[in-house]
Amino acid sequence: MVLRKIATIKVPKGAGPREVKTKNVFATYDKQSAAFEFFFSDNVNVEDATANVLFIIDGQKVFVEDGAALGGTNETHTFIYPLPDKLLNYTGKVDGYLYLNFADGSQSDEIHFTFSIKKSQIDEEMEEAPDVYIKSFEDIKAEVQEAADGAKETINQKVTEVSDTSDSAISKVNQAADDTIKTASEAKSDVQSKADEASYSIDEAVKSTESARDEAIETMTELDYSNRNLLPGTSDEWKTQTFTSWTEGYVRLSLNELGLKVGDTFTYALDIDNTIDEQNTDDVRGSITFRDPSDSQIDVAYTSTISGGKIGRAIVTAKIPEGTSVIRIAKYSKQEGRKEKTFAIRKIKLNYGTQATPWTPAPEDIVLKSEIEQIKQAITNLGGSV
Repeated sequence: MVLRKIATIKVPKGAGPREVKTKNVFATYDKQSAAFEFFFSDNVNVEDATANVLFIIDGQKVFVEDGAALGGTNETHTFIYPLPDKLLNYTGKVDGYLYLNFADGSQSDEIHFTFSIKKSQIDEEMEEAPDVYIKSFEDIKAEVQEAADGAKETINQKVTEVSDTSDSAISKVNQAADDTIKTASEAKSDVQSKADEASYSIDEAVKSTESARDEAIETMTELDYSNRNLLPGTSDEWKTQTFTSWTEGYVRLSLNELGLKVGDTFTYALDIDNTIDEQNTDDVRGSITFRDPSDSQIDVAYTSTISGGKIGRAIVTAKIPEGTSVIRIAKYSKQEGRKEKTFAIRKIKLNYGTQATPWTPAPEDIVLKSEIEQIKQAITNLGGSV
C-alpha cells in the first residue's frame, strides 16, 4: 500500500474543545492511497493502544472500525489510519470521530474532525455517442424500423395524461420531437434517389411526430402546475432492490433542472412494499438531502416510515433551504446500516406545494398513443413490420 495522500491532524491536549475542522479533500479514486496521520502533542504513549473510528455521512453512520492498531512509537507519538476503500464509495462532507482504548483499560473520546470526498472524473458516468452510418436503402429501412420499435415500446408504457405548464418541460418535448424529425429527415435525404415511396412514408412520420408534439404541449399548458411530477423516469410498476448500505438508488437533480428555487416548498412521495423481506422486518422510508455547490450536505428530509409487513405511501413535505443548488434523492432508505434488506417501490412523485397529489408520469415521459398507428403505417410502407 502506497499512501500518497496523507492529511495530518494535531490532536488537542487537555480538556478543551476537541473539534478539528480541516479543508482536506480526498477523491473516490484514492483507493489504498489516502490516510490520516494523528499527532499527539502531549507525548501520550499510543504504542499499545487501539482506536475506534466512526464516520458519518448525511447524518447516518456509514463505517465503524473497532480496535484498529495504532502502530506508533514513543518517539513519534503518531497514528496513521488509511481510509477504508468502502468509505471512498461515498461523496460529500464526512464527519469523523476518533476514540482511544489504552492498554490499562482507560478510554478517551479524542476528536471530531471533518473532511470531504469528491467524485473522481474517471468515476463519472459518461455517455458515448454511437457510430452513425448509412450505406444503402436496406440500411435506411433497418434504421427507421429500429427507431419505430423503440418508439412503440416507449409509447405502450406511457399514459395519455400530462401535468405541466413549465417552459422546461415544453422544451424537452420539443427536443424529443426535433430529434425524431431530424433522424427521419436525414433518412429521407439518403433514400430519396432510391425510393419515392419511402420518402412519402417518412414525410407522414414527420407529420405525425409534429402533431404529437403540438398536442402534448397544448395539454401541458392547460393542466395545473402543482399536479406535475417533477421527476422523469418514474413508473407505476414495482421495482425491487436488495442492499446492505443505509441508502440505495440515488437521483441527483439541480434546482434548475427541477424548475425550483430556494424557499420553494415541495412534496415527495412513493409507494413502498415492505412485505417482501421475511428475515429483516425493519422499517423503511425514502430520503432527500439538500446540497450546496461544493456538494456538502445542508439538510436532510425523511419520509414517513413503512413498517415491516406493510404496504403504504411514504410522504414528506420540505422547504428548500438557503444555499441549496442540488437535491439528492435516495429511493431506498432504511434505519439500520449493516443488515441486508429487500423491499420494492413504485409511483415516485415530487410535486410543487404542500399536498401529495396522485401519481402521474412526468410530461417528458409521455407520448400520445393515438399517434402510434401513423408510425406503424409508415414502417409498413417501408417494407418493415411492427
